[in-house]
Amino acid sequence: MTSSATTPSSPAALTPARAAAAVLARHWDGKLPVDPRRIAAALGIRVVPRGGSGDPDYAYNGYFDNTGKQPVIEYNQSEAVVRQRFTIAHELGHYALGHASSPRDTPANFSTRVADGSERLANRFAAELLIPAKELRILLQTGKLRNVAEFADAFWTSQLAITYRMQGLGLIP
Repeated sequence: MTSSATTPSSPAALTPARAAAAVLARHWDGKLPVDPRRIAAALGIRVVPRGGSGDPDYAYNGYFDNTGKQPVIEYNQSEAVVRQRFTIAHELGHYALGHASSPRDTPANFSTRVADGSERLANRFAAELLIPAKELRILLQTGKLRNVAEFADAFWTSQLAITYRMQGLGLIP
């Protein structure tokens, strides 16, 4: 993974876990919560807020465009902050996994039941990026956090995202 604005060199060999680990190793400061905007900027990706009062017709969660000189991630700023963070991480996943520009993402693309393979991979990448397994396990072992809500606050994600991540790692049934 390079810090230039180019797409990763061998995306076919990358799994969401490997891609997220590589991005975190190179561009994360080790502090929770992980900041997907800062990571995108470090990779040369422009992050653009859309929606809200200045852009009320923006009906999407996010968008990844890699057709210009600089990759662009759009996210809907009228959504909850945890949703914005996941959207940015999801769109960053399209970049890190070497996907072409993503069609405008709607809420259906962020579901665990989404049929499109690249959307499922981008969702997985987002979870891996925002909720690194090592840090999750450390916090679980310390016993300082007692419930899903406290874990969601620590990682600045939704309770649903943290629950899916913990289940996926076999940490809870």
